[in-house]
Amino acid sequence: MKTLKTIMAAAASLALLTGAARAEESSMRLEWVMQGQFAGPILALEKGYYKAEGLDMKLEPAGPDLKPTITVAQGSNTFGIGHPNQVIAARANGVPLVTVLQLGQKSASTYIARKETGIKRVEDMPGHSVGLWFGGDEHEFMAMLAAAKVDPTTVKIIPQGFDIVAWLNKQYEVMQVTRYNELQLVYAAGYKPSDLVFLEPGDYGVAMVNTGIFAREDTIKNHPEKVQGMVNATLRGWQEALADPVAAAKIVVKYNAELTEESQVAQIKAMGDMMCAGPTLQGHFGMTDPATWPVIEKVLIDTKQIDKPIKLEDGYTNAFWEKAPDAYKKIACPAK
Repeated sequence: MKTLKTIMAAAASLALLTGAARAEESSMRLEWVMQGQFAGPILALEKGYYKAEGLDMKLEPAGPDLKPTITVAQGSNTFGIGHPNQVIAARANGVPLVTVLQLGQKSASTYIARKETGIKRVEDMPGHSVGLWFGGDEHEFMAMLAAAKVDPTTVKIIPQGFDIVAWLNKQYEVMQVTRYNELQLVYAAGYKPSDLVFLEPGDYGVAMVNTGIFAREDTIKNHPEKVQGMVNATLRGWQEALADPVAAAKIVVKYNAELTEESQVAQIKAMGDMMCAGPTLQGHFGMTDPATWPVIEKVLIDTKQIDKPIKLEDGYTNAFWEKAPDAYKKIACPAK
């Protein structure tokens, strides 16, 4: 905690010095490399939707050692893509980040096992193994164990890398996957959904919804027109990407030649699945559901990621979403 506090405090101080220098341009730090996970912003950039809103937007990739929360806190980026748990953790450490657009309405992660393992639910985990990403991403599954009243010492917990090789080689039975990346690789390796068991955070009341866009409080106060323009254009970009994933994938691969169109179509569709829940099903695509934040905060407190509750309503705003054109607030979702 002390290390994070020190980093965040330094970032907040630097933000005061660098904020003015960024006044003439806008940038968005993605959460990973250019790929279908960010098809909405990529289409908004490619088709000039940001420019139409008066923004000279730059999209910048991230990675394991380059976090949007840090770069936005420093003032290196105007906006960042991330999750409410990251915003809550930042605010608990004195960094005033605010979610201004909430796209995902499910957890980014699901946890999969082959049916042959005999695992059907989290309650079956004692004596079995699970691969998790550490550094904060493991806490959702730990909260699932707690909700299922499973002693974590009875489960073999293994740090996993950013690939599926170890799971394919049966080095552990359950694997944490993002729905849009690793799960798609599992399917590409020949597995079908019917071959797998899915352990869902939402079934245990601990789902940490994903994929929001955040900014600093001073950006919201001093440049509300930038925030509004970003919200409008991003909603528009995602609406078009989800309406035609094939056309969107063709644009995405222009920004990353290492990708294939087929893989990006699958990734964009998976992003749409995560967005088609909660408020989106009521025609409120992009809205933050206030009920999701206390769930996330409790997970963070129970796993000692933050020391005490924060004023959650200061960590998000729907004000810009409310002012966005109604035409951008609806996406086509498959019937449940």
